[in-house]
Amino acid sequence: MMPTTPHQLCPICASHSFHPFLECEDQLVSHKKFLLQKCTTCNLLITTPQPLVSEIGEYYLSENYISHTDGKRNLFDVLYKFVRGQMLKKKRTLIQKCSTGRKILDFGCGTGEFINEMKTHGWIVSGVEPSPVARQRAEEKKLEIAESLDSLKENSFDVISLWHVLEHLHNPNEYLEKFHQLLKQNGTLVVAVPNPESYDASVYKDHWAAYDVPRHLWHFSHSNMKRILDQNGFQLLLTTPMVYDSYYVSLLSESYLHPNRIKILQAAKAFFNGMISNLRAKKSTNYSSLIYIAKRCD
Repeated sequence: MMPTTPHQLCPICASHSFHPFLECEDQLVSHKKFLLQKCTTCNLLITTPQPLVSEIGEYYLSENYISHTDGKRNLFDVLYKFVRGQMLKKKRTLIQKCSTGRKILDFGCGTGEFINEMKTHGWIVSGVEPSPVARQRAEEKKLEIAESLDSLKENSFDVISLWHVLEHLHNPNEYLEKFHQLLKQNGTLVVAVPNPESYDASVYKDHWAAYDVPRHLWHFSHSNMKRILDQNGFQLLLTTPMVYDSYYVSLLSESYLHPNRIKILQAAKAFFNGMISNLRAKKSTNYSSLIYIAKRCD
C-alpha cells in the first residue's frame, strides 16, 4: 500500500470546506480510486487522498508514462511525440514574443525536448527534473539537468516555463514564490495546465485522462490560475490554448473508457470529441489545456 494523506487546506483560498465531485481511477500504476473534492469557496478541484512527497515517485513508475520514458511503442506514444514535435516550435515562438531576454529555466523538463529546442535556437537553457529516468534521457541529449531548484541563483532567468507541471506539485504556492525569486525583474512565467472546465472533460468525466490521479494533485480552472498567480506576485497577461491537447487527451480517454474497442474506432471518436471541444472553446475559451503567461511584479 502506497502511503497517502488527505488534503486539509485549499492552496488558493485556505478554505477547509470541500465537497465530493468525482471519483477517478489511477489508470497507469495502482488502479486505486481517488476522490476529486471541490473547494466550496473557490471551486478548485483537489485529488484526495494525496500520495506523500516521499512516495509520489512510485506512481510514475510505468512504461506508459511517456513524458518520462520518451517511448514510442504504440499509437498513443506516436501521437504524443507527433504533437510534441508540432508544439515545440509553437512554444518557442510564443516565448520569443513574450521575452526580450534569452535565458530560460524549464521546470519539470522531462526528457529535455523543449529546452533542447530552445538551445538549438540560441537560448541559454537550464532544466530541473526530479525523475532520474527522465533526467538520464535528457542528459543523453547533452543537456545539463538539475534535480532541484536549490543550486539556482535568484534574479537570474528571463523566462521560467512549466509545461503541465504545476498540477503535480504538492506545494504550488511555495514553488511560485521561488519562481518569483529566480526570475529577473519583469521576467516571464509560462504555465500550462489541463482545464477541467473543457468540453472533453465534461464528456469523459471520471475517464478524462487529464485528471491523471494521483499524479495530478490539483485541477485548475482559469479563475483558479489567475488567483494563485496574483497571490504569488504575478500579473496574468495572456491566456492561450494548446489546441492539440484535446485530441491526444480524448484518444487516451477513449482507451480508458472503451479498452476493448477497435483502435480505429477509438481514434475516430477521439478525433470527433477533440474537434468539438476546440470548436466550443472558440466561444467559451475553455480549451482542453491552457497556457498562462504572467509577468513578475515587484
